[in-house]
Amino acid sequence: MSDNPFVTVVTQESFPTEVTQRSAAVPVLVDFWADWCAPCKMLAPVLEKLALEYEGKFLMAKINTEVERDLAAQYAVRSLPTVKVFRHGAPVDEFMGALPESAVREVIERHIERPADLDIAEAADLADSGNVEAALTLLKESLTDDPGYSPLRVALAQQQLNTKDAQGALETLAELPLVAKQEEETKTLQARIELALNAGETCDTDGLAQRIAQNPNDLSARIRLAGGLFHQPGQVEPAMTQLLEVIKRGRGASEADQARQTLLQIFASLGNQDQRVGRYRRLLAQALN
Repeated sequence: MSDNPFVTVVTQESFPTEVTQRSAAVPVLVDFWADWCAPCKMLAPVLEKLALEYEGKFLMAKINTEVERDLAAQYAVRSLPTVKVFRHGAPVDEFMGALPESAVREVIERHIERPADLDIAEAADLADSGNVEAALTLLKESLTDDPGYSPLRVALAQQQLNTKDAQGALETLAELPLVAKQEEETKTLQARIELALNAGETCDTDGLAQRIAQNPNDLSARIRLAGGLFHQPGQVEPAMTQLLEVIKRGRGASEADQARQTLLQIFASLGNQDQRVGRYRRLLAQALN
């Protein structure tokens, strides 16, 4: 073992201190390895080199799986090498195999703190206090200094959407790397942006409701009404109900497929953890059968 001050050999007994506690301050990369594993020996120098380079912005913990079998089983390590990133006591990311240095660096960059994190927090405070323009300015300036930082780009897109600049938000997210676009938070935000763009100008919900009362089969009016309701506080479920009605009444019509697609976008914008999504997914399945 090298005398690298940022690398520690961890056992079952020292894990709570060296990984759980220390990951509250900085990310801890836990390297599950074995002496017989050739890829492990290829990866180790890369990890140690980066640990020195980052000078404590992340720490490394090495776990010999031949000795610490219980730890390997506890964290479902099935192939070697496996590297798990711990933050605040829990694994938040991982990779397997002897990745090249550039790929390992990309994983590290996703988790270490950087100046932009302070800007994101300050911008959120500014927006909460009503100073949205100052929040946008701060995030745009920060993005100029750190254009490759995905959380910063997501934060800016969120504020742009909040100020009704859906097109700007869409363009901001377009520069995200593919891996960031697949994250749940980003997909939810992307769906909200697309819904805002599809809604277009503010519609006359009262007038549309009157049209529907006179002609319940006016599917186009129902879709427009759903778009308008969705962007009003507390009107998400009425919006989804209108779309379900279009699907029921318009079997085989293009409006029914449009309503289905819009409903799926709403599900994505709410996120799977929202209880309304599960309920309306069941109602959608019933409407399609």
